[in-house]
Amino acid sequence: MSDLCARTCEMSKKVIISVVALLLSFSALAQSEKLYLDTDFNFDFDNTEYSGSNLAPSETLFGIALAPALRYEWNDKHSLGVGVNMQKMFGSVRFLDDIKLIAYYQFRNENYGAVAGLFRREKLVGRYSEAFFSSAWLANNRLVQGLALQYTDNIGYAELVADWNGMYSMECREQFRILFSGEGRFAKVMYAGASAEMHHYANRADFRYNVVDDIVINPYIGVDFNTFFDFDIRLGYLQSLQRDRINDEGWKAPMGGELFFRMSRWGVFISNNLYVGRDLLPLYDSVGKEGTIYGADLYAADPFYRTSSGVYNRTGIGYERDFWQDRIKVKAEFVLKTDGERLYNQQVISLGLNIAPKLYDKNNKQNK
Repeated sequence: MSDLCARTCEMSKKVIISVVALLLSFSALAQSEKLYLDTDFNFDFDNTEYSGSNLAPSETLFGIALAPALRYEWNDKHSLGVGVNMQKMFGSVRFLDDIKLIAYYQFRNENYGAVAGLFRREKLVGRYSEAFFSSAWLANNRLVQGLALQYTDNIGYAELVADWNGMYSMECREQFRILFSGEGRFAKVMYAGASAEMHHYANRADFRYNVVDDIVINPYIGVDFNTFFDFDIRLGYLQSLQRDRINDEGWKAPMGGELFFRMSRWGVFISNNLYVGRDLLPLYDSVGKEGTIYGADLYAADPFYRTSSGVYNRTGIGYERDFWQDRIKVKAEFVLKTDGERLYNQQVISLGLNIAPKLYDKNNKQNK
């Protein structure tokens, strides 16, 4: 076993032992209300065939993620959770490729909600285009580190998120994202909303004055209805404001329009997403003070939004279905992409499992 693998195994064991000790001490406090073991399992296969493209590489992402967490709930409104999020990429020499702590407090009533700490991204309710987050980025960044405030009712929702995903240090840049998403329904089948992101990509401990401001705003309007098939059609506008302070070139303001269409029945679907506009990631190839390009470290969006032809189209055909009261989610999709010049393809298979067995309920025990 290599030194790297041995160090990874040792670190993983220490983290797991520490978290287990926390869980055991935490469970001892649960003398009333309810105690659950929340467990999320994800299996992801994402193969891209982008040969000849200068926008994104051909690669295969293939692995699993497991996130067990002990959650103590009281008054049906308050929860405290502690656990770990573990990821393993198939073929990797490491015991685990990533392991992070899960620790959060959550409040939820009929309309209002709040989550603070380190928690799974599935707790967010907002709608974010792939101009914000690509599916590959989301698969590798499953935790929010910060705070989410939410409001939901039978008409719509609003959400505000602060995600601190880079601590000022010798190893990484200081960076955080402020996200907003809100949506409301009207006229029975129509909806309108907006999403926004402010990403602050700042300095590292060994250099200064290399700050990038990255802002994206996405208002949209859509309609969803059923006439044998389920239809979802959405038209949106994407406006970006970006500034690289090290190069002092002023603000860049690329923009474009996005038209989304989806038709489905019995889980089988066909979807199409058409973007027409300017390159939304103009600083992608810029070089920072560390001597490397910003690339995916700055941008979480699908890199095909860098199109130089003014057109990016994504067509997907596949199967997507939820089973067992939404506890199991299955998806298989074949994707065709074009940057306006050439045609590329992608294959995606994913399986998600979420279970939360109740471990303890004092009231139930008393009723036996």
